[in-house]
Amino acid sequence: MSEQTKKAHSHLLDKFVVRLPDGLRPSISAQARANHRSMNGEIIFRLEHSLQLEELYEHQCRLNALLLQRIEELEARTC
Repeated sequence: MSEQTKKAHSHLLDKFVVRLPDGLRPSISAQARANHRSMNGEIIFRLEHSLQLEELYEHQCRLNALLLQRIEELEARTC
């Protein structure tokens, strides 16, 4: 997608103002430069990544609970 097309569609995107704590903006800016992204792109990437990690963590917790339950069932049979 060309830069002009992106700008034409940017007015259709949701906008949300965020107040950053002192010192966070320079950190985000440095990471964005290191990752060849805009600050907005870096923030979006990190938000999406954290949501994916949270979903994975919740899945792992459910799986662990099922496995523990199964272990308890198997141990109860052998006693």
